[in-house]
Amino acid sequence: MTSVQGRKRSRLACQTCRDLKRKCDGAEPCGTCVRFEYPCRYSAGSRMRSKTTTTTTDHSGRAPLRSAGLPRPTRHRSPVENTTTTTPASSVEHQVRSLEANSGPAFVHRLGFRSESKGNNPRVQTFAWNAFLGSRQTVQSPTARSVTELLSQQRMSYLAGVYFQKLHPTYSFIDAGELDQHVRLRWAKSSAPEPIDAVLCGVAALGCLFSQVHADRTEPDLVESAKRMLEESFSEPPSVSSITAWLLRVIYLRLAGTHYPAWMASCTVLHMLEAAGMTVEDTDHVALRPDTKEASNIEVNRRLLAVSQHLNIWMSYDMGLSRVPLSGVTCALPSKWPGEFTTELMELLPFTIQLDPERTQAASELESALQTVLDRVHSRPPTVLGQCNLALCLCRRLRSMEFALPDTTIQRILVLTASGIQAARAILIDRAPWHHMAYVPFQIVCVLLAIDTISSISQLPDAMQCLKDVASVYNTHATREAMRTARSLVMLHQRGKEMLAAALNDVVNIYDQEDVANTAPSLPDDFAWLNGLPEDISNIQDLNLEQLLSPEFFWNASSS
Repeated sequence: MTSVQGRKRSRLACQTCRDLKRKCDGAEPCGTCVRFEYPCRYSAGSRMRSKTTTTTTDHSGRAPLRSAGLPRPTRHRSPVENTTTTTPASSVEHQVRSLEANSGPAFVHRLGFRSESKGNNPRVQTFAWNAFLGSRQTVQSPTARSVTELLSQQRMSYLAGVYFQKLHPTYSFIDAGELDQHVRLRWAKSSAPEPIDAVLCGVAALGCLFSQVHADRTEPDLVESAKRMLEESFSEPPSVSSITAWLLRVIYLRLAGTHYPAWMASCTVLHMLEAAGMTVEDTDHVALRPDTKEASNIEVNRRLLAVSQHLNIWMSYDMGLSRVPLSGVTCALPSKWPGEFTTELMELLPFTIQLDPERTQAASELESALQTVLDRVHSRPPTVLGQCNLALCLCRRLRSMEFALPDTTIQRILVLTASGIQAARAILIDRAPWHHMAYVPFQIVCVLLAIDTISSISQLPDAMQCLKDVASVYNTHATREAMRTARSLVMLHQRGKEMLAAALNDVVNIYDQEDVANTAPSLPDDFAWLNGLPEDISNIQDLNLEQLLSPEFFWNASSS
């Protein structure tokens, strides 16, 4: 005997779903609260049950995103009454929408749900966060080894040259002349590890990453040795050199590592900057703590702070985690240096900070920020991708607020996404695996599907081909999975269009063709304009039906 189960309906919704006006399945905890990590509670005390969350790790050793980066309803303790209050549901809903819009992975998950193919939704993770996701880190040294033991002076000079050619123009916070002097002095001394080795190992590791598609045995040794030296340095007050070495580690992890170690390292750098007093400055000098016993160039300090904030903010947004908010910062943005483009990225920082999920902003303010970002001219592929990434995030935020962008703005967005695809291709040709190389083209695919116009869909082949080219050169699990997921999203979108076309076809075929031929051999004079339309109208743009149809058209069934 076969039993048929109907759709399950809940007789009682939990209080959280009631407040947020979401569907509730009545389970304990309900599916909505499990998905968004809300505390599931019912009005009856006997039905209240607290939820615990666990963190799992997949086969690659990286932990998945915390429920698409969505927050639990935060609880604040009042300093006056010393009582705990719960954030209002409206505030929680705002933070949820903001986090989902900031986080590219959550947006991908939304596209999957929109497809109505619930069995095939891609699991939530940071697709194409970088091209490697830890695959290059295959060797670990048991102890820290000096840089002179790992590299010859000639190899160190070569890798430093690669660093200053490919990375320094975008993230410039190291003086090339000073580093060259450190290299010459370091190889003239003993092979015992020295504090400057962490900086030299960091530069050399990034030089390896940007000079060879596949990692050799030296690269992970450099990364691990620098890590161990930095961990040992925690017992000392933070210095400019130790902060520089930590920032080099953050950059490497963002380019080739996994999510949580990179985010935690970025938080560490900002705390060290604050502890060293490098977040404030006056007109005469940088207010370094006396115990650092180290002077520093004011511009270098500004760049260390700006680059560190840039990386921490975006990693926090990507993962739905908290950024490190520094209080009392008085450092100005860096000034432009000849031959570098760091300021192009750092000038985006004010707009990036505005996207903090805890801030409440009107759609008009976000639209104004988007227009400003679109007006900017970036001249180097990595900074173009940074500009494109920020614009896409602003688009997702506006979309989460159900704000309809004007057609002119959408066309400007498509111009920028086309530039982003070209920038990603230029980076691939240069064999410079910036983290946005695959991440931005993947997010472009998602946004093009969300815009869903003929102009946006026509740009999909270029974005997909760019992803395919990245995966063919940097053939890793991360790039292959990003390519498969992008293709799945396109197929789901196609399936939805086919279902819509089939429904429209059913409407057209309501009347039997033979009956139509007998009863309506020709169109009335009022509809003669239909004869002028081509048989295939799928590619007609700007078709204004309101101008074609009179106000009385189909006003009611008895209109004459």
